[in-house]
Amino acid sequence: MKPMIDPTLTPDDLARLTTEAFDWGISLVGFYELRHLYAGMEGQPAYRGINRVQPTLDLFDAKVRYATTVNASTLYSGGMFDVSDGPAVLETPAVNDGRYWSVQALDPHVDWFFMAGSQFTGNSAQKYVIVGPRWRGSLPDGFTGTEIVRAPSDTFSLTVRVAVTTRTAEDMAGARAAVCGVRASPLALWLENGGRVPDLEDQPIVKGGYASFARMDAITDIGKSMTGVDYLQLLSLVLVDPTMTLRRDSMKECGTIERLADLGLRDGVDFEPERLTDVQRGAIERGFSQARIASRDAFDKTQIDMNGWRLQSSLFYDDLDYRSKAGANDVAWGTPVPYQSHTIGYLFEDSDGRPFDGADSYTITLDVNNLPPVTEFWEIPVYDVQGYFIDNPENRYSVTSYLSDAGLYHTDEGQLTFYLQAERPKDANLARNWLPVSTDGGFQLAARFYGPLSPLIDGSYPMPPAVRTSQPA
Repeated sequence: MKPMIDPTLTPDDLARLTTEAFDWGISLVGFYELRHLYAGMEGQPAYRGINRVQPTLDLFDAKVRYATTVNASTLYSGGMFDVSDGPAVLETPAVNDGRYWSVQALDPHVDWFFMAGSQFTGNSAQKYVIVGPRWRGSLPDGFTGTEIVRAPSDTFSLTVRVAVTTRTAEDMAGARAAVCGVRASPLALWLENGGRVPDLEDQPIVKGGYASFARMDAITDIGKSMTGVDYLQLLSLVLVDPTMTLRRDSMKECGTIERLADLGLRDGVDFEPERLTDVQRGAIERGFSQARIASRDAFDKTQIDMNGWRLQSSLFYDDLDYRSKAGANDVAWGTPVPYQSHTIGYLFEDSDGRPFDGADSYTITLDVNNLPPVTEFWEIPVYDVQGYFIDNPENRYSVTSYLSDAGLYHTDEGQLTFYLQAERPKDANLARNWLPVSTDGGFQLAARFYGPLSPLIDGSYPMPPAVRTSQPA
């Protein structure tokens, strides 16, 4: 039997190639695993099949454990698509009540190739047809050139966000109507239904028939449960899946793929972990661990220091910088989102440079005359160290500009102060501005700025730091 891995490779060679495989392929592996979660794992909450969007009708809360660093101010919808057998049609409703909404699509290389919504295409009802890069055929009448979208890959994801503003019953009803009004289906099904996407309950749930292996069900959280051997096995599946359209026009990518063949990552070869020797397995795990550390460090260096917050902006993004791109996607797959949509500010430490500790208390104070400059809205969510919402009796996970504009926060002498602490403030006014944390361990923040203006794109906005206080409010 021909060796799976080139037998002349030393352990250091194996570690080095594993690191290169991580830097180049983590976005592809992340997509492949997420597609498995949404389209292949029947019976779990995120499953919806392929070529179908399925909305959530409530805001995410601490019970959601299949996605990290989500927001707590929009209803979500979306799904995984495969247009290798034909185009897909997307329909969006009119959204005329002033709320933010968006539909965005990205391919496995994290190329956000399509954006529609309030800040991009307006609030009228819209329709689009999305075709794959190799598709040839005829399109139905009635689609304009701006409504025909060519995806860079045969497989991609759609993400829908609809803002919840004041959180009243009327507001929630409006948000639910908007998120349910975003529909998508294969073009063939659209034509069968008279030129309209069928209602969700009338769409067949089609399981994605993509190759997998036993442990895939256990490593949906790629950042915490995946091993180096898992990673190479996933990357092997990526390389033989024709829907995972590679960039054959990229000299850098072609060179990387050629070198990775020595690792057993090539057409016609199944990556079989049982064929690895203990020495090979150890070298792979060493290279995988080294890659994660190096890529996180590279990613950190690409972020802009915004008064202690680490601003992630695609303004300074280099798609060919595989290492920093790997670090970004290891933290949260699908970043960075183009700044035309939103930017993100991460905060892991207080104003003295000390990591957040739930046993302490902190304040963040905004100037009401110089709030984060956005055309849409801003949100400051708080998470545990793993990126999940922190369970609390009030189901409060973030603060938003919508609630600020509605006058639901307490202000004092032109200042808007938020209190990050485990205990609910005793003063009722201060309790309106409470962001609960847990005394068990640390926490982190990841502010979103939807429709950012230039100071939130280049990092010149004076975002206030988190100040540790001597006692809770």
